[in-house]
Amino acid sequence: MKLTIKVLVAGLLIVLMSLSAHAADKAVADKKPMVQDADLVTIEATVEKIDRKSREVTLKGKEGKSVTFSLNKEAGKLDEIEVGDLVTIDYLEAVTIQVFGPDEIEPGVSAEEVVVKSEPGEKPAGLAAGQVSVVVTIEAIDLEKERVTLKSKDGQLKTVKPRHPENLKKVKVGDMVKITYTKAVGFSVTEKPAVK
Repeated sequence: MKLTIKVLVAGLLIVLMSLSAHAADKAVADKKPMVQDADLVTIEATVEKIDRKSREVTLKGKEGKSVTFSLNKEAGKLDEIEVGDLVTIDYLEAVTIQVFGPDEIEPGVSAEEVVVKSEPGEKPAGLAAGQVSVVVTIEAIDLEKERVTLKSKDGQLKTVKPRHPENLKKVKVGDMVKITYTKAVGFSVTEKPAVK
C-alpha cells in the first residue's frame, strides 16, 4: 500500500468539512450557531545528510536553511531514506464550536486518535490525528458584558467571552455547546526528483 500523506490530510479535511457542513445545515435549520476555524501548514524540505548510526537527519528547506533532527527508534528505520529525497510535513489544527438544544446531545468529554504508518520497505510516511470533544451546558448569558457561563458535566463553571459575541443572541440557558479540537500531523518521504 503506497501511503500518501497529502491524500490522508486532504481526506481528513474533507471529513472535517463534510461534518461541519452537515452541522452548519443543521445549525441553520435550528437557528443555532456553529463556528469552525482550521489552519493547514505544509513544509517541504530535501534530505541533505543522513547519519544512520547516530540517527541524525539534516533537512534543507526551500529558503536554503538547514536543520538537523535526532530521531528516536520509534521513528522507524532510516534505511529507505536517501540524500536528495523530499520530505513533506503537513500540520492541521481545527476548532469547531456547535450549539445544540438541551435534549440533542449529552454533556461530557470524548477523545479519538488515529495513527497510520507506511508498510516496511516503503518510503517512510505517517499520519497521527487526534480529536477531543467537550460538551458543556450554557448556565448563564450576559449580553451586556458579552459573556457566557458554561457548566461541565461535573458541575464546574467557567465564564468566557465568545469569539463571536453576536451569537449570544441566538442561544439560551440550557443549550448545549460542543467544542471539538482536532490536530493532525502527517509526513511523507518521496524519492528525489529525477534530474532533467
